[in-house]
Amino acid sequence: MRSLSEAPDLFAMAGALANLLGAPVTIEDHDARVLAYSDGQMSADQARTATILGRQVPPEYREALRAAGVYRRIATQDGVVYADLADAGMKPRAVVGIRAGDELLGSIWALVPGELTAAQEKDLLEAAPIVADALLRNRARDDRAGEQVAALLEGGADAEAAAARLGLAGRLTVLAVATTDATRVDRTAGALTLRLAASGTTPVSAVLDGVLYVVVPAEADVVHRIGADFLRRGGGPLVAGVGRTVPGPAQAHRSRSDADSIVRMLAGRGAAGVALPIQDAFVDVVTARVAEVIEADDLGDYGPLAALERFDADRGTELVKTARAYLARGGDVSAAAADLTVHPNTLRNRLRRAQEAVGVDLDDADTRLALMLQLKAAALADRTARGGERWPPRQ
Repeated sequence: MRSLSEAPDLFAMAGALANLLGAPVTIEDHDARVLAYSDGQMSADQARTATILGRQVPPEYREALRAAGVYRRIATQDGVVYADLADAGMKPRAVVGIRAGDELLGSIWALVPGELTAAQEKDLLEAAPIVADALLRNRARDDRAGEQVAALLEGGADAEAAAARLGLAGRLTVLAVATTDATRVDRTAGALTLRLAASGTTPVSAVLDGVLYVVVPAEADVVHRIGADFLRRGGGPLVAGVGRTVPGPAQAHRSRSDADSIVRMLAGRGAAGVALPIQDAFVDVVTARVAEVIEADDLGDYGPLAALERFDADRGTELVKTARAYLARGGDVSAAAADLTVHPNTLRNRLRRAQEAVGVDLDDADTRLALMLQLKAAALADRTARGGERWPPRQ
């Protein structure tokens, strides 16, 4: 066991254990995600190959193992568990749970031709607490890194110190990823960070309040290209926002705020597999900021929209609907009237009434701007309400 206990990381541990057992090994967490694997996987079956390539046991094999009671036995038994699922196209495996007290941290899987010898079983069982210690150390390290990433995303002087501890300096871009499936966000963190790192960057990441944040020392266009490709290939209900590139850690909160706004907008629309940069979502981000100001300062009862809504409520008119169609058509009376299936003169009369009876003059540029912002903010608030839990939390 000395070679195992002296191994510098989980991959080295997997390799040392594979040498002891004479069998290829994977180390997985409690969600069947691959944390490390040994060399010598050439003789592995399709399930093992797909597991290593995807960094997680594929759903069909997880279901087969679950149906056979393998996961239940790993969770409840202290000894070696044998899994022989030839009908599922899987070669035999010897498995042991990795525990810290009563908590199941993960498992070690050895692909074996049959049952292990007593000495090999002893080696596998003795490896589990050594790997558990390494996982706990990694967890503590990740927790500390997560705290530093959280401090970095707040911006300011503390962000400079956090960035220094994380080894970051210079221009930064924040990528936010969210989904309705919290476990999927957690699973995405490692794979996406590795994809970004493969481009020559040194990103750091953390899952905060159900949202994955990746801080990347690269320009926004690079981050967007990689993030969009990752989501396109990965599928599922993931959405991502790419904030502006900021000159340094002290401004990281601005990039994070952009990314948050984009993610909320995409999630509210029920989008999936989409990543947008700030330049492509600028109008929606600005609208979201306006909506936040209106809500925070309790300004909803003021401005042209509130005046039109009150008049409609009192008189049974449709001035809000008319104004919305008119603005959406850029002031084209004929097109707006066609959208509303009314005569152009009817629309003109409504606009005149809005000006004379309500004081909302849509010939005035400032009034048009204010009303358009209020209408978009109201639509955004409505999507937020209907989106419910699809929305990641606002920071």
